[in-house]
Amino acid sequence: MLNKIPKHKYLLALCDYVILQLSFLAAIQLRFGFELSEIPQAIWNDQVLIFALVSIAWIAVFQHFHLYKINVFLSLIPQAIAILRAVGYGVVGLIVLSFIVKGMSYFDSRLIIAYFFGAGSLNLIAFRLLVFRNLYALFAEKKLLQRKVLIVGSDRSARMVAAKLVVESSLGLNVVGFIADEAKIGERVFGDLYVIGSLNQMKDIVERENIEEIIVAASDVSHQKLIDIIDQAKQTKAVVKVASELYGIVPDKVWIEQYAEIPVIAVMENHKNVAFMLYKRVVDVTLSLIGLILLAIPFLVIAVLIKLTSKGPVFFKQIRIGKDGKPFEFYKFRSMYVNNDDSIHREFTKNLIRESKQMVVNGEGKLEVKKIVNDPRVTPIGRFLRRTSLDELPQLFNVLKGDMSLVGPRPCLPYEWEEYEDWHRRRLSVLPGCTGLWQVSGRSAVGFNDMVILDLFYIENMSPMFDLKLILKTFPVMLFSRGGY
Repeated sequence: MLNKIPKHKYLLALCDYVILQLSFLAAIQLRFGFELSEIPQAIWNDQVLIFALVSIAWIAVFQHFHLYKINVFLSLIPQAIAILRAVGYGVVGLIVLSFIVKGMSYFDSRLIIAYFFGAGSLNLIAFRLLVFRNLYALFAEKKLLQRKVLIVGSDRSARMVAAKLVVESSLGLNVVGFIADEAKIGERVFGDLYVIGSLNQMKDIVERENIEEIIVAASDVSHQKLIDIIDQAKQTKAVVKVASELYGIVPDKVWIEQYAEIPVIAVMENHKNVAFMLYKRVVDVTLSLIGLILLAIPFLVIAVLIKLTSKGPVFFKQIRIGKDGKPFEFYKFRSMYVNNDDSIHREFTKNLIRESKQMVVNGEGKLEVKKIVNDPRVTPIGRFLRRTSLDELPQLFNVLKGDMSLVGPRPCLPYEWEEYEDWHRRRLSVLPGCTGLWQVSGRSAVGFNDMVILDLFYIENMSPMFDLKLILKTFPVMLFSRGGY
């Protein structure tokens, strides 16, 4: 997937890296006042080499603050603010590093850190706003920097995307044409842009026209059809972005790139990266072990409360559907009375999924994913555990076993799985998680189909920083009981 990232983003990241190194050397020079002839000796100082290694992670911080997204690096005030925040976070990291590793005089020096923050921020802002931003816009206007774009669809959404890209020539995106099955080849869609082929010709058109980016903008289609189109686009060499209204829940919940104020959702397929998935598993095991150790006393307190308030075991075990539709034993703290009838939940869930499907067919609004309110099967302590999601903590054992990950789509029940359409089942093409994008996006205020879309977005765009962000956002959701019943 690295070869699908635009080259200008690599160039910008390299420039950021060099500016960080030069700014750190400038801070040392301001503090200790070495002469120009002494610079080579200063460069080979062990602490400068450590800073050079740390700066690689710093680029990930820049990525976290969206500094490589086109609508940010072409902006003024938002970009300057993002730079200050990114440099500030990195400085905090240096200070923490100085406490962990002793004897690092450069990092221990308050003056060096202060000088670096000032020099780094000013240099980055000056280069990005005065040099890179203007050069990018100039090269794009002169057509020296152009990315050929193919738009999938011919409906209102596709026309709007084309209109925006044609007007905003500084983006450097050159729309070649449209492909669609619902319109004839040669039919004019917008301005001087025409339908140049059908969907089954997509790969050939990408090769023939040397297309670098595909924007899937079709909105007057079913979710299943949209997923099929995206799958077809992923088989080409082009970068795939989604601007369909069916994915509208994503920009509502996640900060994503925009082309001339049109949200475009990347399809990166990070779940196919073997190195990342290995890293994710190592992090899962490490953090779940630490969590179980730290939560030993809370586990004991919850267990005692459960035993004192109702008869039955402390833990509740249930068969859930995991990765690729495989069943596994799922653990929770028991929040219900024993020997209860699950027909209430079974019928409620089936009806919810069926109604959601029917609303899509009829073109109606969203159906919220709700839990059963005032469920008579739930114990008094169980209501508190559910509202705060504390009943989910034993799933750390599932993570250790390899049935689940810390972050991912939630596993479903077997009778829910039976009601799923094919595109719904795609949400469990990876290990299910203890928390996920849907959980931190207002669980009970997100429609069922939108929940699936959020899960699919996470699967395609999972990353270490994304996982960390979702884990950190989970705590306030638990503490303030947002989105639960």
